[in-house]
Amino acid sequence: MRNLLFLLFAVTFMLAASEEMSQVQILASKVERNATVLSAQESVVVYYKDMILQADRALYDTNRSIMEFFGNVTLMKGMEYALLGDYVYLDLKNDHDIFENYFLAGFETQLWARGKKAERHKEEISLQKALLSSCDVTCPDWHIEFRSVDYNMTTKWMNIWNPRFYIKDMPVFYLPYLGVSTEKERKSGLLRPNFGISDRDGFIYEQPFYLAIDPQWDLQITPQYRVDRGIGAYALFRFVDSPYSKGHIKAGYFKTKKSYVEKYDLKNSSHYGMELRYERTRLFSPLGGDSRDGFYADITYLNDPDYINLQARTNAELADSSQVQSRINYYYNTQDNYAGIYGKYFIDTALSDEERRETFQNIPIIQLHHYQNALLGFNSLQYSADYRFNHFFTESGKHIEFQEINLPLTFYTSFFDDYLKFSISENLYYSYSAYKNMEDVLKKNGVENDYYSLFRNYHRIDLYSDLARSYGENFHTMQLRVTYNKPSFSSEKGATIEEISVLRSPRENLMMSVINYLYDARDKEFLYYRIAQPILYEPAEESGGKYNRYGDLENEIRYRFLDHYEIYTDIFFSYYLHTVSAATSYFKISQPKFDIMVNHFIKQRLNDEKNVEKTSDFFNLNGTYRSEAGHDYYANISYDNLNRRMNRWGIGAHFYRHCWDLDIGIRDEMKPILTSAQADSIHNITFYFRINLVPFGEYEHAFEQEL
Repeated sequence: MRNLLFLLFAVTFMLAASEEMSQVQILASKVERNATVLSAQESVVVYYKDMILQADRALYDTNRSIMEFFGNVTLMKGMEYALLGDYVYLDLKNDHDIFENYFLAGFETQLWARGKKAERHKEEISLQKALLSSCDVTCPDWHIEFRSVDYNMTTKWMNIWNPRFYIKDMPVFYLPYLGVSTEKERKSGLLRPNFGISDRDGFIYEQPFYLAIDPQWDLQITPQYRVDRGIGAYALFRFVDSPYSKGHIKAGYFKTKKSYVEKYDLKNSSHYGMELRYERTRLFSPLGGDSRDGFYADITYLNDPDYINLQARTNAELADSSQVQSRINYYYNTQDNYAGIYGKYFIDTALSDEERRETFQNIPIIQLHHYQNALLGFNSLQYSADYRFNHFFTESGKHIEFQEINLPLTFYTSFFDDYLKFSISENLYYSYSAYKNMEDVLKKNGVENDYYSLFRNYHRIDLYSDLARSYGENFHTMQLRVTYNKPSFSSEKGATIEEISVLRSPRENLMMSVINYLYDARDKEFLYYRIAQPILYEPAEESGGKYNRYGDLENEIRYRFLDHYEIYTDIFFSYYLHTVSAATSYFKISQPKFDIMVNHFIKQRLNDEKNVEKTSDFFNLNGTYRSEAGHDYYANISYDNLNRRMNRWGIGAHFYRHCWDLDIGIRDEMKPILTSAQADSIHNITFYFRINLVPFGEYEHAFEQEL
C-alpha cells in the first residue's frame, strides 16, 4: 500500500526560470498543496536537472521557485559532488543554495568538507568554519581547519583563508592564506615557495612565479635569496612549436657576497649561464612518407659549476664536474641512405682563459652513408658506402680538417645446409687530414708535413653459425663467430697527431667469440654466456720489450635462478698485464618484499714504473624494502676502495596512503666547486622530505650541511 501511495502522489511541475524551462519532479508518500506551496513528507525524492535530492520533508514554493529540505538530506549533483546535511535551501530561479550541518564530498577532487554552513551561488561555493581533507572520514591522517573557503567549480580554484594544518589532532603549521587549483590545467600565479637551510649559505628562500597564458608555452621565474651568500634568479621558458617538437630555454644569474667569496676562496663572485634543449622529428620529412629526419640541440654556456648547483633541487641534479659538453645533431634517413650533421662544443670552467682558447672543438661533423644493397641484382653480393668529415678547431685559430671514406664490398654464402655461414669483403679505406695554423703543435710532435693521408685496402673474412636445440623443457641457442681482418695494399703520406687521431681502419687481427643463451620451459632466459678473444698481428702493446699478440680475453656471464636472483660478471683478462685489466660484476635479488643490488667495478693499468696499478675500484650497494603496509624503506652506499672513502650514501623511507605520501631521508654526495686555485669538491649532506597531499600536490624541503 505504501509503494502504491508513493507512485500515486508523484507530482511533476513545469516552471520557467531565467527564461529557460526547467523541470522539477517530486516523489513522496505524502504530498499536500496550499496555494503555491507544495509540502512533501515521508520518502521524499526530488529530481531537478542533474540533481537528485532525498529528505524527510520538503517544501516547494512554485511561485518563487524555492525549495527547502529538512532532515537527513542527501544531494547528488551529477558526477561533481554529493552532500549530506540537516537542511538545504535551493533558490532555483537565482541558482543559489544554502546548506546547514553538512558533509560535502567532491568526486573529481577527492576532497570532502564538514561544517555548519555552506552556500553556493551559481558556480561559487563558500564554506564557513569547516574541516577539509581527502583522507578517511572517520579518522583522517591529515586535515585542514579554516575560517572560510571559496571554491569556483568552473575555474577549479580554491581560496582557503586562515588554514591550520593538522596531522591527526596535532597542529603543524598555520598560513593566513592558501590558494589551490584542483585541476591539472596550467594557471598563472605564484607557485609554492621553497625553503632550505645550508651550513654554508644559511637560510634559503625561493619564490617561483609561473606564467601560462598560451597552450604552446609557459614561463617560470624563480628569484632566490641565500642569507649568507647572496641573491639571484633563474628563468625557465618551455615551448612546443609543432606536434613533433618540444624545447626549453633556461638562464640564470647569482651574485655572491664578497665576504663569502673570500671565506671560501671562490674563483667567481658571479655565477651565470644559459641552456637550450630542443628536439624535433619531421623537420623536413613528409608525414606518412618513408623518410625520417630529426633535430636535437643540447647547448650549455656557463662560467661556473655553481650556476648548476645553485638551482639543483636534488643531489642528482648537481654538476658532476667542471666540464660541460654541448651538442647539435640533425639526421635525414631514407630506406637506402642516411645523412647527418653534428657538432660538439666543450667548456671546462677549471681551465684558464688561455687554456680554453686551446681547447679543440668539433664542428661540424658530417656523415653520409649508403645502406648495404645488392650489387647488380645479385643478393649474395652486397655493397655500402660511408663518408665522414670532422672539423676540429680552437679559438686561437688552429684547424684540422679530417675526412675518411670506407667502401666495403661483401660476398655472402653458406655451407652444410646453412649451418655454417661465410662472408668475405674487400674494403677500400681512405682518410685525409689537413693541419692549419698548427706549426707549434706539429713541431712539438715531430711532424714536418701539414697533412696526413692514408689509403688502405683490407680484407675481412667472417665465419659464423647460429645453432639451436631443445633439452627436455629447456632451450639452447649458440652463436659462434670468427672474424679476420687483413690489411693489404697501404699508402701513407705525412704523419698523424696521435692525441686527436680518429682513424677507423683496423689493424690485422682475428676475433673469436661464442655466445650462449639458455631458456627454461617458460621461455625465460636463465643463463647468458659470452667469451671473446682477439688476436693482434700488428704491434699493439709492449711488455718486457716484446709486443703482446693477444688482446684482452673477455668473459661475460649472467645467471638468473630461483626467479628472484641474478648474478652477472664481465671480466677482461690482460695477457699484457698478466692479470685482470677491468671487471664489472653485480648480484641482484628482486623479491616481492625487497630488492638488493651489489655491484663492483675495477680497472687496472701499467704505470710508468711498469707496475700494475688500479685506476678505479669502487662498490655500490642499493636496497629497498617494501612493508606489508605498502611503505618503502631504501638505502644506498658507494664506496671508493681505491681512495678509502665514501663517495656517497643515503637512507630514507617512502610512506604511501590513499590521501598522502611522504618521502623522507638523508643523503651525502660529492658536490663540485670552483676555487681560485683549482676545481675541487665538498661533501654535501642533505636532510630532505617531500610530502604529497591529494589533491593539493607536493611540497619539498631540504636542509644541507656542506663539509
